[in-house]
Amino acid sequence: MKTLIPSPARALCASALFLSVALLTATAAQTPPARPAEEIIALPEFSVAGSDDGWVATNALSGTRTNINLRDLPRSIQVLTSEFLTDIGALTLTDATDYMAGITNVGGQDQTNDNNTYQVRGFRQNKLYRNGYREPFAGMLYDSATLDRVEVLKGPSSLLAGVAEPGGMVNSISKTPRPRRETSLSLRGDNWGMRRGEIDTSLPLSPRLATRFVFVRQAGDGWQDFAWSNRTVYYGALSFKLTDNTRYTANLEYLDYLASLPSPRSTVAGNNALSALTWHGNGNINGLNLNGTFIPWGFNPLGPNNRRNEHIFRANNQIEHRFSSTLSARVSGSFGRVHRNDLRLSGTQITTRVLNGLTIPSTDALASTNDVEVHNTYAAQGDLVGKFKYWGVTHQAILGAEYIDTDNIRVRDNTPALTAYVFGATDQPAWTQMLDRSRYTLPNSRLHAHARRRGFSFTNVFGFLEGRGHIMAGVRHDEGTIINRNPIATDAIGRYQKVSENANSPTVGGVFRVTDALSVFSSTSRSFAGVPVSAIDMFGKPLDKQIEGKGFDVGIKTSFWKNRVNLNAAAFQIDQINGTRQVSTAEIIAAGLDPLVVSGARSTQDVSARSRGWETDFTVKAFEGYQLAVTYTNLHAFVTANKSNPAAVGGPVAQGPGRESWSFFHKYDVPGRLFKGLALTQSFVFRDSRRPTVPGFTRQDVSASYRFTLWKQRLNLSVRVQNLTDLQYWEGFQSRGAPRTTSLSVGTRF
Repeated sequence: MKTLIPSPARALCASALFLSVALLTATAAQTPPARPAEEIIALPEFSVAGSDDGWVATNALSGTRTNINLRDLPRSIQVLTSEFLTDIGALTLTDATDYMAGITNVGGQDQTNDNNTYQVRGFRQNKLYRNGYREPFAGMLYDSATLDRVEVLKGPSSLLAGVAEPGGMVNSISKTPRPRRETSLSLRGDNWGMRRGEIDTSLPLSPRLATRFVFVRQAGDGWQDFAWSNRTVYYGALSFKLTDNTRYTANLEYLDYLASLPSPRSTVAGNNALSALTWHGNGNINGLNLNGTFIPWGFNPLGPNNRRNEHIFRANNQIEHRFSSTLSARVSGSFGRVHRNDLRLSGTQITTRVLNGLTIPSTDALASTNDVEVHNTYAAQGDLVGKFKYWGVTHQAILGAEYIDTDNIRVRDNTPALTAYVFGATDQPAWTQMLDRSRYTLPNSRLHAHARRRGFSFTNVFGFLEGRGHIMAGVRHDEGTIINRNPIATDAIGRYQKVSENANSPTVGGVFRVTDALSVFSSTSRSFAGVPVSAIDMFGKPLDKQIEGKGFDVGIKTSFWKNRVNLNAAAFQIDQINGTRQVSTAEIIAAGLDPLVVSGARSTQDVSARSRGWETDFTVKAFEGYQLAVTYTNLHAFVTANKSNPAAVGGPVAQGPGRESWSFFHKYDVPGRLFKGLALTQSFVFRDSRRPTVPGFTRQDVSASYRFTLWKQRLNLSVRVQNLTDLQYWEGFQSRGAPRTTSLSVGTRF
């Protein structure tokens, strides 16, 4: 594959041209009148509603579970506001990760593999968070129509999140009712056949009660062979002011998803010369070419009968009460359910043949899997918040508790080998054989996992020197029990396993405002990612060490020019310990055991890794109508210990991110009567070529939108071109990026 990466000079020139047009026409701009202040139906301690100014967020919930100024938190937190998500044209959470510092996505949301996850500061984030609750499943789906904002808390985060990977947490916040009656409608489609309709309406029913409803219907083909996806989203939220000091809020979301997904990287990888085929190539305009072996870029051997049917239900509700100006409380509950059924082909070995001197694929061995999963999660949180003043010190104390009950059932059956896929043949028997349910004769799993977790936290934020300095100190204790049952396992521990968790996660940090515009901060924190489940050592005992992480941050936060220029930069180091690996035969013999008796996979916990680097996110509102957002990350994630493979020490973590990444996005609302209503955007997303498994890329997106009035109705017409230069690039190590995609949307608001 030829990696078409524009030079930095070319990217800079394109952006400079865009900015020049903005500056030349800025003199004609007229500052619009300020929007009137609106009463937000919320309590300030537990809501960030109304705190955003365009792309700039001043407050966040991620960090303490209470609404607190970002400049007063000694942690690195990046927020993507609702307006920013709209301007980049995000349809899923994956679309938004391109513009997050220190975040890389593994693959797109619409992909075959289960690993719909992200890397935060070099470490996999297997489960995301919604409204502060950990989602039950790694393959959760997200639609931007129900998201108000996305908050990313960098570094070990167990003080807030409990079980969490050391890189940090990604927390999406649901939309809340607006204080005024408002409805927006939009239609969107692209050149590959995707069609989408969306309606979002806020309906205040009284001065105390407000509601909001969202409906989305999206359907159509993808750019790869046989790939398509349909989704329907229903969302409702309400806010009810019971008394002047008590408020009840709730939201419900149901997402129905049916898709035929394209093959991921692993389908066309094998133990032969083609194993690197999907990562690197010497370049063909319409496909990949590795040493004379050619496969088209849109190749998908899985055919038309792959199906993923997923139903997601989320419900959150909470009640907030202010006892006095000093004491407030919140009690909330959450329920999440995922029911997913995958019927999919999978490929193993690809054979090749030589035709006219060119090595081409010949066959691909295929089998099929019927995989059914159900995840139910019940969770509850309680927070008691006290605000005190004494001896010139302000003190916010937060006492929190959380309970989580997760039940997971998975039934998976495989077929023996089906008729091999023959490259070039129009009839592929495996495509129809996979529909024969009688072929699924190989039980793979009958897993039933049940986890109960409890957490208690105490967090303090002290302010001193008239608010110029803040210290944050807290600790959380988590304990839990996980029981796994698999009746078809071949050994007793596989059929029943019970493990326990017990961890303390402290966080300490400080931030100081050197000037009104500049703050410096530092913090140290810990997290735990739980005990390995379904893993046993050489002696048949469950692994019992908790996978843990500890991190250290030092950075700056700035806010200049009446909050028009904002920068958050941090240098960091994170260490992960007690990672698992499979023991070798030599280690089994060295332990005095017979490798013929010790059967099955046996593991140990002696792997550790480290990530270090620095990251920056920068937003500017240079003048009315022009906004700029830039992120930059320099990251080195590497192995620090692995007894079975000493050569890996110092090398990159498996499937890790590259060393350098950045994004650049700006928007200009063209002023003047002639161009009134015209807005232009341009963006670059860069990933360097030092990713361990995939080459780098620089992708460019552009858009133009025009707001106008027709028959006394406000309309907005937008044209967006993603991947403007039509790169063939790997979005992550799981999925290929889409070719040039042009979408057209029209919307109205009334």
